[in-house]
Amino acid sequence: MIRKLILSSILMSIMGLAQAQLLNNVSIDGNIGNAKSQKVYLAKIGGKAAILLDSVRLDASQNFHFDLMIDKPGFYQLSQGGNDYSMIILSPNDRMRIELNGASLRSPLSVSGSWETEQLTIITKKLTAYDARKQELEAQYKNVYGTADQDSVGKVLAKEYDKTEQSKIAYLKTNMLKSPSLSGLLFMNIIKISDNIDFYAKYAPEMKKKYPDDVFVNSMYQQYMSEKGKVRLSSGVMAPEISLPTPKGTIFSLSSLRGKVVLIDFWASWCSPCRRANPHVLSLYKKYHDKGFDVLGVSLDKTKESWIQAINNDGLIWHHVSDLKYWQSEAGRAYGVQSIPHTVLIDREGKIIAVGLRDASLEAKLKEIFGF
Repeated sequence: MIRKLILSSILMSIMGLAQAQLLNNVSIDGNIGNAKSQKVYLAKIGGKAAILLDSVRLDASQNFHFDLMIDKPGFYQLSQGGNDYSMIILSPNDRMRIELNGASLRSPLSVSGSWETEQLTIITKKLTAYDARKQELEAQYKNVYGTADQDSVGKVLAKEYDKTEQSKIAYLKTNMLKSPSLSGLLFMNIIKISDNIDFYAKYAPEMKKKYPDDVFVNSMYQQYMSEKGKVRLSSGVMAPEISLPTPKGTIFSLSSLRGKVVLIDFWASWCSPCRRANPHVLSLYKKYHDKGFDVLGVSLDKTKESWIQAINNDGLIWHHVSDLKYWQSEAGRAYGVQSIPHTVLIDREGKIIAVGLRDASLEAKLKEIFGF
């Protein structure tokens, strides 16, 4: 009788464990050093808001544990309240282990047991290194800005800055194509669909195939299809007309520069990369202006005072226009501008030669056009 009771007890325990595993197919074990509170919150990212799923208390060793049941990969957040959180991506049957520092939950110390989150962590750490290098170059540029070394040293620093940004984007594209995961959706602000349609022609269908039911993947795919159907501003296409107020309030039109090779330069006083590029554009303007080269600066500023002050401070002696509508600029929208600096080079007939030329690539193209 006693043996039967023992066997029955063991059997019930096994069944209970099996049932718990069926109900909870994902587990999260973690530790938070320097924790700001004794509670940890788990939320699911759905639509426009995070949906709180559960909360637990840290134990004496600052450890925490969550169990949950999911049927497909998705985005989640671990937080201690407030705006600081760690983004994680969970898939069915994940057994995640994550080490965090309460001083910055956004940068996990280590992650294992969740391939999607591991991909996110790898990419984020690499991009952080690129951004740190850019900040270093930005600080060096500030040290020479306004000095005798601005043109010489500043030009070298600007090229290195652009090279670092290009390397960052190249790394991101390679990683996203090599290991397609939901993590790539978090970097669409860096690799914009409108500027990288060829990349998304490969990436979007692959993601759609891998995550057919994911709402964020479907949104990205629809954006790609929409962008794919647009008439693109490419080489040989007539540049849309621009007719906007100058700093003096008169209307100036792009078409009035017909007969010249024109660089349309979308910029703003608040745009640091734009301001860093200005000395190089100015040197090219002085070199080729007498040969038929001109520049039309289209500002995405919000206030006239800031716009004019930047023109004067940077010594920008070409044509300038702006409707002071910030990102709602009529010219910016006509040219599909989503980030600045953004350039469009047009020929003497008003047709587009190239889009996005800067620094060395712009200089090489002008040398090719003018022969010196």
